Amino acid sequence: MFRYMMAAAFVLCAAAPAFAQDSEEIVVTGARLERYEELVLPAITMTRRADAVLANATVWSDSRDPAVRSREIRATLEDMARRARASDVTISLSQDDVLRPFTVDLAMRLLAYGGRADSGQVVVQLRTATRGADDTLDAARGRFTRFVESISEDGRASVEFDEDELQLTVINLPQYRAPLMAAIVADGRSVAAAMGEGFRPEISGLESPVAFRRNGDLDLTLFISYALRVVPLS
Repeated sequence: MFRYMMAAAFVLCAAAPAFAQDSEEIVVTGARLERYEELVLPAITMTRRADAVLANATVWSDSRDPAVRSREIRATLEDMARRARASDVTISLSQDDVLRPFTVDLAMRLLAYGGRADSGQVVVQLRTATRGADDTLDAARGRFTRFVESISEDGRASVEFDEDELQLTVINLPQYRAPLMAAIVADGRSVAAAMGEGFRPEISGLESPVAFRRNGDLDLTLFISYALRVVPLS
């Protein structure tokens, strides 16, 4: 039975990329967190640092002429792109909670009503990679602040970022499936052995995707929602 479980585990590991592309960087949003909060946290989890901190930045202008507004926003985005090439802050676009490469032309397609008369805005994502165990959310906020303050705002354009709603990202979430499954199977064997001879582990739910919860400012708890039973061999 255990050999069968291990074979199933290898099959599931091989199929893991079906949940997400290997290079995808997923935003740990409120909607995703709420969905995973409904799951019971299992005995086997993994805690790791997020790959990056993310902030929404709004580039807007209230120039009365629409053509002028568009030109000012584009010029400001172009300056942001230039500065990001030599900065510890980069720019991305978000689609369905997955980060996508930034270009000024793509960003300008997102030009929308700015919330008041004669205004327009574009929302982009500022990203800064985490810097190991000593990094903090306040330090990441400081990197965003310095970047935004360095931008040359064209005409009546301005750039603001939401410093109170910083989000985390994780790259290639499926890569954590294999170590999690190995730990789950090892724990199942250990629990069955503690029951004495004549027992085996029975694990269900290993087909579930890797889920996560925020754990402090910059850490994530990763897990697979599974159920473990110990049953007689016969």
